[in-house]
Amino acid sequence: MFADSVFSSCNWRHGASLGILSGAWLYANRSALFLLLQSLQQASILNLLLVGVTFTALLVQLIRQSKGTEKKEQGLVTLQPLLLMLATVAMAIALQWLVDIPQISIFLFTLGSYGLWGVFVNPKQWRRGLPSALLAACVLPVCTLFGSGLGFPVRVLTAHVVEQILSTWQISAISSQDIILLENGIAHIDLPCSGVKSLWTGGFFLLMATWLERRQLGWRWWGVCAVTGGLLVLGNMMRVLLLVLMGQVLNQPQFAQILHLPLGLLGFIIACATGWILLQKVPRYREKTEEEALTIDAQPVSMQSTYLGIAIALILLAQVKPALETVQPLTSIHLPLNVATETLPLTEAEQRFFDDAAQPVVQKQRFTFNTLSGSMLLVTSRGWHPHHPPELCLVGNGLKVDSMISTTLSPEINARWLSLQDGQLAATYWFQSPQRTTDDFIGRIWEYVAHRNRTWVLVSVLFDDFPELNSTEVQTFASTVHDAIDQSLNQG
Repeated sequence: MFADSVFSSCNWRHGASLGILSGAWLYANRSALFLLLQSLQQASILNLLLVGVTFTALLVQLIRQSKGTEKKEQGLVTLQPLLLMLATVAMAIALQWLVDIPQISIFLFTLGSYGLWGVFVNPKQWRRGLPSALLAACVLPVCTLFGSGLGFPVRVLTAHVVEQILSTWQISAISSQDIILLENGIAHIDLPCSGVKSLWTGGFFLLMATWLERRQLGWRWWGVCAVTGGLLVLGNMMRVLLLVLMGQVLNQPQFAQILHLPLGLLGFIIACATGWILLQKVPRYREKTEEEALTIDAQPVSMQSTYLGIAIALILLAQVKPALETVQPLTSIHLPLNVATETLPLTEAEQRFFDDAAQPVVQKQRFTFNTLSGSMLLVTSRGWHPHHPPELCLVGNGLKVDSMISTTLSPEINARWLSLQDGQLAATYWFQSPQRTTDDFIGRIWEYVAHRNRTWVLVSVLFDDFPELNSTEVQTFASTVHDAIDQSLNQG
């Protein structure tokens, strides 16, 4: 009787400690969980089916692996899953202090959740399913949030790197903006050779090969991942470099269009083939003996105290967040009366893009200023996610961008000037804060890293015709808009 009561008490304490640990995990990852649920509501049916198939396959594999394996000893604590949970939460917090990228946050949450699963199952079963969990963690964020967060800065950063390479060859006429336009103009083919997708597809291939060949996840495996990822990035940069040289330096845009697909596939195949060859040097998975499992995976300590300690650590880590000043948010930007405006509705695509956790203030207006007329988009936000390089949206809306240059519209305004539709239309844009005005999207992101409390406004103007860049009317209009925004920011 006494033994039964003690056993029942131990089971009750064990279950309570697991419940507290699970609750602490959800609390520490509540923002990632909310983001995941929100993105799943907006995901396409095809992507939802892919997510469902992936996680169903993972669940079936876990059930199959659980058959014939011994139950988890209740006197032992598995350390590896708990360390994985703490590591993913710490990395997610570090990202919040730097650049918040939704895909990586969801990836870390999914992978850490598999760490939580490890406290309920046998260590052998948990280790077997780790490659499958990595696959699922990669599939989920890409299927739900592929077009946001990571794509824009990676594309622009690639353009900057290629620009620096060209400058060493004294090809000063090629700017990073032109590289972006060329990249965007020929990248409508949805293939794994386009930037971020090549990284994800290559990583997915490597994980599948690891799973099928039962390779161990150790330092050698991580080295293979680093080499494969570096080759994928290098291959994409070389593709862009060759396309720019052929399309703009040698003035052979048709050959650039033809070579775009073969170059992308060639770089992707070389990187993946190299990764597979290096993967053969990684030892295969070997079942650990019972003695090794007891030595490496678990320690004979109290489970309840360890689980409670990890739960407390998760809750404390969740409190470590960047300090934000309390600033009155802008509700709108008021332009002077000499700029006649009329509100325009946002398109469905614009509404989806600006449906962001940063809650940007978006104003789309039709304007008239003396002889100038056109449309203007003002996006006010602290975060960088609602902002974007407008030239990519112009191309996406079917407009042909002839050229783009960095210019000074006034002593305070560093902007970019675009020629559209064979010189029939023009556009300009800049990013503005109370302290600085810039035309560089990467610079806007770094400002968020350094000063996340500052409010920024994206100003994007599309004219109905092609006014002269150096005309007094254009400069006066830009200064009028800039001064109105500056006044609104300082008052806010």
